[in-house]
Amino acid sequence: MPNKIAPQIFEATVRNIKDLGNDTKHFELFYDPGKTMDFIPGQFVSVYYPEPAGKVVRRAYSIASSPNVKDHVDLCLKLIPTGTMTPWFWTFKGDERIKVQGPLGKFFLPDSIDFDIVFVATGTGIAPFRSMVETLLPDGFKGKIWVLFGARYDNAIPYHEGWLDLEKKYPNFTYIPTISRPRPEWKGETGYVQTKIEKFFSDSTGKQVYICGLNDMIQAVLEACLKVGFPKEKVIFERYD
Repeated sequence: MPNKIAPQIFEATVRNIKDLGNDTKHFELFYDPGKTMDFIPGQFVSVYYPEPAGKVVRRAYSIASSPNVKDHVDLCLKLIPTGTMTPWFWTFKGDERIKVQGPLGKFFLPDSIDFDIVFVATGTGIAPFRSMVETLLPDGFKGKIWVLFGARYDNAIPYHEGWLDLEKKYPNFTYIPTISRPRPEWKGETGYVQTKIEKFFSDSTGKQVYICGLNDMIQAVLEACLKVGFPKEKVIFERYD
C-alpha cells in the first residue's frame, strides 16, 4: 500500500445516484475515459462548488469505494439544508460534471496489519470504512473485522444489504448495526454505538479501533474503549465536525 499519492485536479461525471434514506444519498463520480485515480482506503476528495465571482468553495468527502474499482469513486453524503455543497448535489439527476481534487488525507490503515480491526461509525462516517473493508476482504486479509454502525432508523442504514452480503461471504467479517429509534419489527441491536463496546469488545487483546463520525460520538466511544482496557494509542479516529 503506497505511503503517499500526489493529488490531482480532474473533472468527473456524476451517475448512479441512490437515496439511502434519512437525507443521505450515494453518488458515483466517474472518471473520464482513460483516466483513473489511485488512492489509499480512508482518503477523501475535495469537491469544488462553482461559486460565481471567482470565489473558491470546496468541501471534503471521504471516498466510500475501494481503489480496486478503477472507473469511479463513491461518495456518501448527508444533506445539510443550510450548507452550500450538499443542496447543490441534491439537485443532481445524473450526468452532471463536477471538479474534484484528490486523493487527500491521512486516515488510513498501516502497511502491515497484525491486529484485528474494529470499525465504529455513525451516519456518513461509514464511508472510509466501506472503502477499507471492500479492499481488505477481497485482497485476502485474514484477521477479524467488525463494523459497528449506528443509525437512527432501521429502514435507513447506508449499504445495509451490502454489509449483510459481505458477512455471508467472509467468515472473518462481522456486521453489527445498532438503531437508536427502531421500529417495533427491528430485531437487531438498539441504542448508541458506545453502549455496544463493552458488550462486544470487552476483550481488547489484539484489536485496534477506528472511529469516524461526529465529535460527541467519537468521544463517547473513546471513553467506552478506554474503560474496557484499550490503550489510547489503539483507538484512532477521524472527526466529521
